[in-house]
Amino acid sequence: MAGLFFGITLILFLVAMFSRRAIMMALPLLLIVMLVIVLPLIWAFIISFFKYGILDTVPRIVGLHNYKLAFQDSGLRLSFKITSLWAFLKVSLELVISFYLAITLRKSSVLNKAALLLIGLGWFMPSFISVSAWRAFIQGYGSNSPFNLICNLMFGTNLDIATQPLSAFIVTLLISVWLSIPMSTMIIIAMLQSVPGDVEDMLLIDGAKDSVIASIFFGQVRYLLIPYYFFQLARAFKGFSTAFLLSGDGPLLPGGFTPRTIVGATSFLGIVLYRKFSFEDDYGILSAYSAVVGAIMLLWLVAALSSRVEVPKRHRYVMLLAAVSQFFSGCYLKIGMWPYLIAAGYLFTLFLVPHFKKTFRILSAILVAFDAGLCLYSININGWKGINPATFLSVPVVMFSLRYKMPIINFSVPKGIKSTFKWIPGIISLIILLYIVLLALSGKNTVLPKLANLTLRNFSIVFFNHRLWLNLLNTLKIALYSASILFMTALPFSYLYSRGKFKTTSLIMLVVLFGGVYTGMHTLLPLYMLFGRLNLLNSLMGVAMVVANQAVPLTVITMSSFFSKIPREFREVARLEGMTEGMYFLEIMLPLSLPIISGIFIYVLVSSWNAFTIPLIFIDKSELMPFSLKVFSYAGEIGSFYTRWNLFGAASLIGIVPLLFLYKFNQRFLYSKNLAEGGMTYE
Repeated sequence: MAGLFFGITLILFLVAMFSRRAIMMALPLLLIVMLVIVLPLIWAFIISFFKYGILDTVPRIVGLHNYKLAFQDSGLRLSFKITSLWAFLKVSLELVISFYLAITLRKSSVLNKAALLLIGLGWFMPSFISVSAWRAFIQGYGSNSPFNLICNLMFGTNLDIATQPLSAFIVTLLISVWLSIPMSTMIIIAMLQSVPGDVEDMLLIDGAKDSVIASIFFGQVRYLLIPYYFFQLARAFKGFSTAFLLSGDGPLLPGGFTPRTIVGATSFLGIVLYRKFSFEDDYGILSAYSAVVGAIMLLWLVAALSSRVEVPKRHRYVMLLAAVSQFFSGCYLKIGMWPYLIAAGYLFTLFLVPHFKKTFRILSAILVAFDAGLCLYSININGWKGINPATFLSVPVVMFSLRYKMPIINFSVPKGIKSTFKWIPGIISLIILLYIVLLALSGKNTVLPKLANLTLRNFSIVFFNHRLWLNLLNTLKIALYSASILFMTALPFSYLYSRGKFKTTSLIMLVVLFGGVYTGMHTLLPLYMLFGRLNLLNSLMGVAMVVANQAVPLTVITMSSFFSKIPREFREVARLEGMTEGMYFLEIMLPLSLPIISGIFIYVLVSSWNAFTIPLIFIDKSELMPFSLKVFSYAGEIGSFYTRWNLFGAASLIGIVPLLFLYKFNQRFLYSKNLAEGGMTYE
């Protein structure tokens, strides 16, 4: 079936190239969008109304029974609460730190590029490597881990993410922030390239210091940064890999032992769905859980989209969204009457827009303070159960929508502190990389490698004895398949979309962007069910299809922006010579865009190398195991009785080296004005 899909895609690509109808160039992408995004969601929604066990041949309709089970699952409600708190804290910390780093590193210099190179180590190390290394460093074998030895030496205490819920939550949060800082820093640097260079000079002449300069810079890029914040918030809600690899479900929370779901400190929604997928044998119930989680994700996605609307529509949308989220929270979570009261307040403000601006702003500020205060009070009284997820949506979305101006104290951070701070994330990345090197060279299976017992034998064991070369080859195949699919689907569509003449392309683009932001564990499970019926499971091509689909949004945005800048006179000359749209695309547009395409290829290669969740779900045959699953097999989940940290280090190091070269190659595009323009186009 995988070969059939590839063959159909190739045929559609050739038809598009030789057809005289330009709209045919959308067909290859339409095929993958339907197969990977649209059909799984439709299938899951339909099957959620049925009882459909693994051994059942015919589904049996049960109506809303599956949804009743999902909504009554107190464990799912508790997971929703801790996920909302974690996502809010993770993205807020990530953006604050990344923004400050971006301001510090925005100017191209030897030292800044060196600091960025170190920061990027944490980005280009796949999470299944870096997070597992963190687990060895922090937890290891309990009190004998390197981190606990440091804690004992400095503070006289141990930290145990296997038994301490708050420790597991905080450690997972901080490591997730550390993983996200490189990408966010580089994206914000690209945003700052659009700020005129003389702005800072004029501010310095006027006596502005760090705090005022940062405030002005934020104002210059807020039209990009605020939507980015909410899109990151929506993405964080789908978080899976970091928590799964570092702490699993985490230590059991008070009240976390429920009839249908066991919830720990890091049992985020993605992990809960994965556990359901591992043990539940009814596709109907799985689909209902996926639909409920998908509806929750949709609230955060709507917040991201609403942040881009112009005033006064944005105020109306935001207040309505805040009211709906509070009402939903009150009905679903049953945490008292106060969410309903706040929802009523947000609804009332709708009548003040746009005529009573001052009253609207004052009342909105009061509601936000009241909302945040009640949530903090509820957490203080009821602990984890007192979390109101709606607060972590309504408070930031209202504050950022109204753009409240806070008083800024004009001060500067001491130069020594600034110079030190910009190196800290990179130094941490370097320490983790060096720790992996020591694990790889360790002659014993230990989290405390000794310099007197180093060996190169681990590399030979994993590469030849354990056939890591086969896993690397599987990953390379996935990358090549993904690049081929992307070439045949996204590139022709990008050219067509850049022309802006067809309403169909706008609709397809909307579905592509929605799928890029919305997809997560709640969509991968329905896709797994659909792929099972199409014989696309345990297939490298099946994994490549999903990886390619995830790369489509960035590819279309980047390539269509580039294609739109090529002079139209080229097309007029080609038309006079009798070229079809497809031939013009192949012979003129593609050669001109080869540098951009090479960058996209590197992106797909890195995405394939970093893919963990997709093969974890879609592949269970050892001979098809990609590099990520092979590395994971050495470390396992937290609590595994058999871990091989030295072999984990050796396998990881073999996989990291090519990524570091790719990162260094990619870094030269960072300070390009084209990148800044691309960022503006994206937002």
